[in-house]
Amino acid sequence: MDKVMKVLKNKWFIMFVSILNGAYTMGLLYFAYIAVFYKIEFENTIKFAVVYSVISVVVGLLMFYTRRSALTAVFNILNLAAFLPSLLLNWGNWPLLIPAAIVTLFGFFSCKMNETVKTVFGTIFLLIYIIGCIVFFLVMNVFVVKTTDTVLESGISPSGNFRYYVLNVENKSSGKTAAYIEPNTLDIDVIGMFKLDTTIKKLVKQANNPTTMELRWDGDILYINGEEYFDEKDFVTIENGKPVYTFTDDNWTHTYFNADYPIFDSIYTMIEAVKKFIAKLKGDQALLMLM
Repeated sequence: MDKVMKVLKNKWFIMFVSILNGAYTMGLLYFAYIAVFYKIEFENTIKFAVVYSVISVVVGLLMFYTRRSALTAVFNILNLAAFLPSLLLNWGNWPLLIPAAIVTLFGFFSCKMNETVKTVFGTIFLLIYIIGCIVFFLVMNVFVVKTTDTVLESGISPSGNFRYYVLNVENKSSGKTAAYIEPNTLDIDVIGMFKLDTTIKKLVKQANNPTTMELRWDGDILYINGEEYFDEKDFVTIENGKPVYTFTDDNWTHTYFNADYPIFDSIYTMIEAVKKFIAKLKGDQALLMLM
């Protein structure tokens, strides 16, 4: 027993455990990253909640054990910053948020650092959280038009490289119907616990309601109402039997945010109208030259 206590009190062992605490910080940064670029779909929510809670309890005990270490203090401060994106972007995803919130707060308040320093950092992060949450929810609930989205049709291209869906977007005005394309092979399965659904998508066509869209695949080409709108060969090549995607079009977006900003829609409509007008002028000029 004395040997065990001697090891537990050894400063190098404590430092080693402190370094292990950094793994939790990396985990928070990982979840912050996927909160922006992926949509989390749990394979088994209860299983994930239990496993993540157990891991969080263990990490919390390690943080308490190394609470006097400067490294632990640094990691606990970083945890406060790393947790904020997950809090904002995964609000309502309680199996992910509650254990992380408890460990982050417990680690910060239990670590031994200068009380003035702790007060300063605590005040700074409290203000960051309050201001960040207020700004985020104001933008998402006041400045962004609330819509009700209904998937009318979905499927996979014949090659299996892309998937598509038609979305009916209901808002305070007439609403719109939009067709989207997504890569179909970039989803990530994380050790059977949850799946990361890629949020990369391309808006191929949208129109104000009432409207209808009939989608049809002919090989690699997607036709909407009889017109060609998407060709797989422009965005994917096969290397070693696997699809390699190239997202070169401005209409590809890389986060799951699809906010409906009326002013942006109006600007987009005006730009498209100007493009059509210029194309018509060029066509007329070419016709006059031939005459």
